[in-house]
Amino acid sequence: MKIPVLSMAVMLASTTVLFAGQFEPYEMKADIPYYSDEYASNNGLSELGEEKNYEEVYQYYNYYEAIFDANKRMVIFNAYERGDIDFSETYYYDGDGRPVKKVVKKSDGSESVVNF
Repeated sequence: MKIPVLSMAVMLASTTVLFAGQFEPYEMKADIPYYSDEYASNNGLSELGEEKNYEEVYQYYNYYEAIFDANKRMVIFNAYERGDIDFSETYYYDGDGRPVKKVVKKSDGSESVVNF
């Protein structure tokens, strides 16, 4: 069975858009962790890949967790390596909802601040 070229393009585009920062769970709840086995960085902001349940991602060597606030903004992003946090990012926003800084904590205890 042949897949029409337009359908294939739409499928590829929707996958690309999802990974390019358009991740949003069907029903997002504040302060609930969401997991994936992939992430991307877009202008200094980490973005979770396709949502998966914890049991799916835990089996991977590396997996990622994001926690959002009531305004659907990522406030915490954790990268895990073999079940331990490799690095953690905490995001801060201004009154208009724009990111103003992130604090990155690494597993070695070092910490850095990135201003946007």
